[in-house]
Amino acid sequence: MIQAKLVQVAMDHPELFVANIVYLDSKGNVTQRPVSPIRYLPDRRVRVYCLGRLALRTLKLSMILRVQLQLSHDVLAPEQVKELVSHRRKLRQTD
Repeated sequence: MIQAKLVQVAMDHPELFVANIVYLDSKGNVTQRPVSPIRYLPDRRVRVYCLGRLALRTLKLSMILRVQLQLSHDVLAPEQVKELVSHRRKLRQTD
């Protein structure tokens, strides 16, 4: 699945990429959100840091309708990119 591969690229290179996803939520609403993927979870889910809500989210891979990679520096200021990378490292260890 191409979406999963793009999510993986953003996960592997948070200093370079943010995943802009189109997602079908549990209520049937289609949302668009920039996220920084952290890690995969069982049952084909992925833990992400939602840059729109500044909060952790767990998403079902099957509900991700589209993924577009964006350069991190096009979405975030340089200081925010550094913060995000540092924050993600901590979350990968504790989450």
